[in-house]
Amino acid sequence: MSGYIGATPVPQATQHREAFTATASQTSFATVGYTPQFVDVYLNGVKLAAADYTATNGSDIVLTTGAALNDILEYVAYTPFEVADQTFTGTTTVTDSGAAPLVANRTTSDGDITVFQKDGTVVGSIGATQSGVNIYYAGGAGKSGVEYSNTAWRPWYDGARADNSIDLGTTVNRFKDFYLSGGVYLGGTGAANYLDDYEEGTWTPVVEFGGGSVGIVYSIQVGKYTKVGNVVTISTSLSLTNKGSSTGNAYITGLPFTATADLAGSQGGGVAAVWSGCNSLLGITVSTTASSSELSLWRITSSTSSFVLRFDDADASNDFSVNVTMQYYTDA
Repeated sequence: MSGYIGATPVPQATQHREAFTATASQTSFATVGYTPQFVDVYLNGVKLAAADYTATNGSDIVLTTGAALNDILEYVAYTPFEVADQTFTGTTTVTDSGAAPLVANRTTSDGDITVFQKDGTVVGSIGATQSGVNIYYAGGAGKSGVEYSNTAWRPWYDGARADNSIDLGTTVNRFKDFYLSGGVYLGGTGAANYLDDYEEGTWTPVVEFGGGSVGIVYSIQVGKYTKVGNVVTISTSLSLTNKGSSTGNAYITGLPFTATADLAGSQGGGVAAVWSGCNSLLGITVSTTASSSELSLWRITSSTSSFVLRFDDADASNDFSVNVTMQYYTDA
């Protein structure tokens, strides 16, 4: 005989027993009910194997071989252990190897699947929307969150999708680098608000006369550019020690991006500061044309009939030096 020292333990499942006295060759016994697969059957105190009986409909137990007169059939029906609406105090650890240690399954409707509280107040939740297609993480009342869908992250605020109300970072809590393969919409959602590129770099300007650059020698030959969307800003510094033997109209070639084809003719001018080597001129200016990757140089004169004419090899001396700054449009 044994007993319990201290409090009697609370069972983790319940059971029901029922016994029958068999008639000769009796096979079927009507019970008060059981859960299939949660029942043990005994005949004269001996537990029967699963092959010796059938218990599948929740009410009847049917023997494979009929009982003898006055045999005692007894069954024990168990109620499966279930945790429903339970509150656990303390640390609860759930561990599994190679599989999800915890599964939370909400049925029927969308909404919260797990809810997080601090001192009894909801501070966040994880749930499903769009019939379980999307998942969201939400803060408590008046807090932000995010919804994850097939192709987008959506801002979430106060239990619902939000628009134009959530910031990404703060003045003192900033993200670092932002990597995008596409563009960004700034100040609106239309095509005019779409910025698809920002780029900084260098380029190598080349002076040509009539399309040639034979014998040209540089002491300075540098170029930089900044591209914001479809607008390119270039700057270059050129200084020659020998203008070479090529003749004809002057160009600076090698632009980092080809000018757009949408603007017919000249795309306007740039600023050119000449430091030396400009023969008897008031100054020069530059321009580019549609679908071009070169700058045309123009000389400023005092003539009232032709204030701007093409700059050519005769207008430059061997020590020709110029700085150029210009903006133009590109399709790149």
